[in-house]
Amino acid sequence: MPKGIFIIGTDTEVGKTVVSAGLMHLLLGNKYKAAYFKPVASGQVMLGGAYQSTDASFVKTVSGFAEAPKNITPFSFKNAVAPHFAARLEGRSIDLAIIKDTLQYLKNSYEMIIAEGVGGLAVPLNDQEFMQHDLIRELGFPCLLVARTSLGTINHTLLTLRFAQSAGLTIKGIVLNGHGQTPVEIDNIETIRKLSGIPAIFTVPALAGVDTEKLQQGNIADVFEKNIDIKKIIRLMESI
Repeated sequence: MPKGIFIIGTDTEVGKTVVSAGLMHLLLGNKYKAAYFKPVASGQVMLGGAYQSTDASFVKTVSGFAEAPKNITPFSFKNAVAPHFAARLEGRSIDLAIIKDTLQYLKNSYEMIIAEGVGGLAVPLNDQEFMQHDLIRELGFPCLLVARTSLGTINHTLLTLRFAQSAGLTIKGIVLNGHGQTPVEIDNIETIRKLSGIPAIFTVPALAGVDTEKLQQGNIADVFEKNIDIKKIIRLMESI
């Protein structure tokens, strides 16, 4: 039975896509049969004469993952705005049945799945108050939380953990992204380690030359190879 984990964030732009790309690079580089799945995505880039999800394109650029766009991101919207609004602008609606069918295809084809959310947990996916945390619970994934290391992250991280737990989600680990080794960041990391109750805490140093919008991968491969033990990530995954 395939295993997976769902990458969530304390906010937008905290590095969910960078972390997803780094983990996929490590998994595929170590010959694991792994897939990337982003059920809903806002923001597209033109590639090969067609608009595709920017985030999915970045992950594919970094990791070399080769799968048809429709099997990675069943709902991809051009405008980089909240998904319910992005869907409304295009006169479309997000269909849970299509997302589940796409996931089933990946489960039938791969051994591991790195899934990624769009924005934060309390983001609506439609105008009927179906939220991202509802989707993750429906799909049955445990979660890996990505947070910043800078000022404010203690509050954002602990609030997200409590909200996730109240929504019936399981947080298996935390990735603190963009560590610059300042005294504030060092204390933030240790405080989160102490107060979160989550034993699996990972840190990713600040990256250089990375631009997800321009599909520039910078030093992401090297940084993840040196700082993340992919076997520890795999141990956090659960059967889905």
